[in-house]
Amino acid sequence: MTKQKSEEKGIVAYDDKRLAENAKVGMSKVDPEDIRPPKILLMQKSSKLDDFITTDGKQAKIGDYFHTGKLEIYKTFKCYILFAAKNKYIDKRKPEEGEKYQYRMVAVLADDFSLFAMIFRSSSLYTLSGLFTASASTRRPMYSFLCEMEIKKLSGEKGDWLVPALRIRQPETDSEKLILLEDLARGLDLKSDEILGDDDREADESLPESEQ
Repeated sequence: MTKQKSEEKGIVAYDDKRLAENAKVGMSKVDPEDIRPPKILLMQKSSKLDDFITTDGKQAKIGDYFHTGKLEIYKTFKCYILFAAKNKYIDKRKPEEGEKYQYRMVAVLADDFSLFAMIFRSSSLYTLSGLFTASASTRRPMYSFLCEMEIKKLSGEKGDWLVPALRIRQPETDSEKLILLEDLARGLDLKSDEILGDDDREADESLPESEQ
């Protein structure tokens, strides 16, 4: 066997599986509480679309959901809601308007159980209300419902804009999934103070500028 053929034979593809296996290498001393879940944002007319590009170079469009961690675009997506909390914030662009309410949500994507976060403000403030009602009326925790995040169009004096719309698809019945979801939800509940204490350093693209 020639040297060249030997070298070619020794080449090993560094694939996604190996990347996943080594995802935590170099982070053994990182405090888990310092690792924040990425956001999924709904693109609006006010969104700076040039900032939302997938790994294969595709640019998000108005009406798309964009995952800031995976750099992926979704028209809709299925998920399980683990944690939600209502708190107050001050819009840094309009501090003169004072405190306003928002809902913070942490969830996992249904296909791979990866964590993500969303923030609901203004006309999207009550996006999760149907889930709260279903949970209370059926005596089932939020995480036990498979949900799908869609999009709803609203209109007003300032024009048209989009808001997230959550639909409950079905109660989850898989015991293994439910146990994992329960563990994740309990962990987030224990860290609720830290979650609510997060500073919103990135622009919230989930609402049009006129509605934020």
